[in-house]
Amino acid sequence: MKFDRFYNLYKDHLIFLLLIFISLILIFSNNNRQIEYLKLWVVGVFGFYQNEWKAVYDYIALKEENERLLRENTRLALEVSAMNEMRLENERLRNLIGFKQQSKLKLLAAKVIGKHKKGFINDIILNVGISDSIKKNMPLVIASGLVGKIYQVGKRRASAQLLIDQNFCVSSIDQRSRVRGIIAWKGGEFCVMNEVPKRSDVRIGDWVVTSGYGEIFPPGLKIGKIIKVSESPRGLFKEILVKPAVDFNRLEEVLIITGVE
Repeated sequence: MKFDRFYNLYKDHLIFLLLIFISLILIFSNNNRQIEYLKLWVVGVFGFYQNEWKAVYDYIALKEENERLLRENTRLALEVSAMNEMRLENERLRNLIGFKQQSKLKLLAAKVIGKHKKGFINDIILNVGISDSIKKNMPLVIASGLVGKIYQVGKRRASAQLLIDQNFCVSSIDQRSRVRGIIAWKGGEFCVMNEVPKRSDVRIGDWVVTSGYGEIFPPGLKIGKIIKVSESPRGLFKEILVKPAVDFNRLEEVLIITGVE
């Protein structure tokens, strides 16, 4: 039924195509010289269009292959990037674990999940809290030195004040000469070591560590290295610039000192 309907609809077209086909057979079966020229012309035309269609097909196929290769290269690049990120994270964690194994301090690892910097206020958010026995004023460290201290604790989150915060200060001591002072941050990249008398033995290149005075920071935690020492003619104290041991722009994991073993 479907064929009959199709035939009735396109009967004229089908007859026309059939007549053309028969005509072509008759023409190409003739060996007349003019017919031979016609044959060559028809073959040439078909050959030309065949080459053109082949070129179009090759272009489409090449474009599809290029798109596939681009997708594959992008996927591989993302995988390499993810693997590099995992490698760097493993290196950081190995450094933290190495520091933890060598230290006599009780340490809890935490991940930095947020940063807040506004003017002279610098703090970070950690993925630990009261449920992890975290308390206010617990110090933060990494393998290279002192990071800061906990100042606000929630059930599963904690905020930590960084060394580079205007409200942070810590009692310090020159590791070589044992001269004491107070480390504070006044803005910029560096801290200052205050309350060091003019006659004190303090030199560029000396390491400054926590003195252990007070109840918050244990002694011997690296704070930074002295990079400049100067004196004011009318002042009573040296002006000492200290470069922090920690790179706060690359802070991703920290250790919280929860006690002493």
